[in-house]
Amino acid sequence: MADQIDLATASQLFDTMVTMQYQNKKRFGGTIDERHGTSGTTLNVPVSDLIEMSQGNFAPTNIPITPVNETNVTIVAEDYRVKTVVGGGQKTLFAYDKVTTHAKLHAEAAGRIDDFVKVNAIFSNPNLGQIYTVPVNSGVNSGLNSTKMSDAVSFLEAQGMDVSDYALCMWAPALLKKSMQADDRIVNFFYNDVKPLTNNRIQTYLDVDCRFVGENGINSIPSTGVGPATYLVPIVHKDAIVQSYNRDVSTSITWVPQEDRWELLTTFTSGAEIIQLNGLALMTAQDPFANN
Repeated sequence: MADQIDLATASQLFDTMVTMQYQNKKRFGGTIDERHGTSGTTLNVPVSDLIEMSQGNFAPTNIPITPVNETNVTIVAEDYRVKTVVGGGQKTLFAYDKVTTHAKLHAEAAGRIDDFVKVNAIFSNPNLGQIYTVPVNSGVNSGLNSTKMSDAVSFLEAQGMDVSDYALCMWAPALLKKSMQADDRIVNFFYNDVKPLTNNRIQTYLDVDCRFVGENGINSIPSTGVGPATYLVPIVHKDAIVQSYNRDVSTSITWVPQEDRWELLTTFTSGAEIIQLNGLALMTAQDPFANN
């Protein structure tokens, strides 16, 4: 007699048959200053100016007070939510648990909106044009390359930024990875101790944490034009942007008997702003790329 499986085991097997459309996942978490548990709709972040010590000449006189010029950046939190429903009959209509599918969709959407708040802090900033920008014709090609990254890192270090130990992170469209792989300075063993052409992995270069994101979601890097599309690819210092979390991602699944349906609700309240413009650099890059 053949072995039999119970309903719970069968349901678990059917659940693995669920296929979701290709979509971006969360890519930029942990790359900037994140402040959780804030209250109210705004967070005021003071930013102190540069001060220097002066020579005292061993004189027993009153020590003069050095003024500290502080600026204040206000971060406004926005409220985000997504709600879907699954009918009581619909839940078992398919050969898998439809509630589980919706829960997965909510998780992916929550990850993307967390990234979006970070990306939007840059591209919605009214001072975007003041951020240091590497031109498209720099380096071996019009995409991403070692020269553009070196230029951006050199600028940030010149501003006094700590550029070691992955303090910098690049938020790049995945479409531009092939232009990096076309640069010998990145794929040649004399300059890199990994094999990005063999394992398709560019996790770090010049001590920059490299994060790549796709095009299918709200957290994609914006572009202008077509054939080629032009991107401004950010390299971000961890202290250049602050993200305030008034309400972290929260998901509830509720059975509403009078409506004969399950309701899935995911909420998120957060905002982010650039605190220091000189903590960012933008690299102009195109896809498809051309040799310079």
